[in-house]
Amino acid sequence: MSSDVFARSGPSDSISGRIWQLTAVACTTLIVFGVLVSWSIERNHEATAWVAHNQSVQTALGLYRREIIEAETGQRGYLLTGQSEYLAPYTAVLAENEARFEKMRALVGDRNERVALSRLEWILRQKLGELGFTIALARSGDRAGALAVVREGRGRRYTVEFERLADGIADRETSALAALQADADQRNDHFLAGVVGGGLLAIALIVVVAAANVKRIESSLSELASGIDALAEGNLARRVDVGTRDEIGRVAGAFNEMAENLLVSNRARARVEEELRRSNDDLDRFAYSASHDLKAPLRGIRNLTDWIAEDIEGSASADTVENLALVRSRVQRLDLLLDSLLRYSRVGRSGAEEEDVDLARMVAEISDYVAPAEGFSVSVRGELPILRTDKAPLEQVLRNLIGNGLKHHDRAAGNVTVSTRDLGDALEFRVEDDGPGIPERFHDRIFLMFQTLRPRDEVEGSGMGLAIVKKTVEQHGGSIRVESAPPRRGTAFIFTWAKRQLKKTS
Repeated sequence: MSSDVFARSGPSDSISGRIWQLTAVACTTLIVFGVLVSWSIERNHEATAWVAHNQSVQTALGLYRREIIEAETGQRGYLLTGQSEYLAPYTAVLAENEARFEKMRALVGDRNERVALSRLEWILRQKLGELGFTIALARSGDRAGALAVVREGRGRRYTVEFERLADGIADRETSALAALQADADQRNDHFLAGVVGGGLLAIALIVVVAAANVKRIESSLSELASGIDALAEGNLARRVDVGTRDEIGRVAGAFNEMAENLLVSNRARARVEEELRRSNDDLDRFAYSASHDLKAPLRGIRNLTDWIAEDIEGSASADTVENLALVRSRVQRLDLLLDSLLRYSRVGRSGAEEEDVDLARMVAEISDYVAPAEGFSVSVRGELPILRTDKAPLEQVLRNLIGNGLKHHDRAAGNVTVSTRDLGDALEFRVEDDGPGIPERFHDRIFLMFQTLRPRDEVEGSGMGLAIVKKTVEQHGGSIRVESAPPRRGTAFIFTWAKRQLKKTS
């Protein structure tokens, strides 16, 4: 891979960067909403505090009104009855008056209200002074004078003015509260409108950003998937362009480089395969031509040795006869080798049409052909199916394996057994004998050309049989292996054969 394919891009060029951007937008929106909510709560706290302040002022004013009336009522009762019990409200107001006014001063902050409160305080003192004066007159025995002062109406004027000033303070407090409430309502309306509008704007912004990112990612992934599909279909010239430098862009770059490498490798492989095909064709033609062209001189040599043997019959020494027999044996072996080379070069060239092959019947025909010696037999295990295939190569493979099992047996009697197993898309054949077995170190060697485990003088053969079997099996999409483990007797050759149509024998 080139270094720029996986070069690290900036945060804004990555999918994670876009996700963090969207997260930042959402978090900023939440922070703004939080600030607005905090501001609204603070304003509501201020309004609540003002309501409590107004209620305190109204409560203090109402308490003053009630205490003045109770003090004046107590004064009237004392003047009429002379009983001191009636003076209790007056005494209480007189004792708590200064403390109550201190609380009122703390509650009132407006300048006009402070002026009114000072006037109110003066009137209350005058009222209490007038009440105290009449009480003092009554205590001195001048009840008539005290009543005269009451009738004069000065105390009533104080009470009326006190009510007026108190009402004015209460009205101003109420008006201020109403104005504050109206302002709070307006702010709440604006806040609600801002929250709704801001929320909708934030949602729209988040949706737009998310949609843009999703569209960008989906477009890139779709382009990449299309490229992968094209590559899977064999279009190695397909390239993808996602137009981004994020993770998908880097994957697309890696994909393009991989596709280019595959294209180069495929072209190189095609050249090698073409060269290999030509080489194999040349080799097959050479093997065919060489074996075919050598047949004629071999026939001449065989005929010549036959003529020489006839000419010297009865006059040649024993060594000469033996040497001529040895020459004929070597010619016959070479002729067999050339036949094997011809068969090996012709593997896969038959081009015969497929036909229904009764495997049980084929094994019986092969048994008749190889003609096992007395004491030897060829049998089948289980039912052999009917297989639709090219008959000649399969028959050659079975004939070769069965023949090997009989030829290489080391006893006077033996058996070769053929069985099959259905693997789904192929049929597995098992050809096993009860002979001496093949050591494991020779299991791969026996499938090579010109390889024999025993000297050719002991067992006649070209050493090409299993090589032809292996090539034929592989030409038909199968594989072959051997199972044998001396000193346990027996050898099994297991090979697979691709099937087109399989029928069970009735």
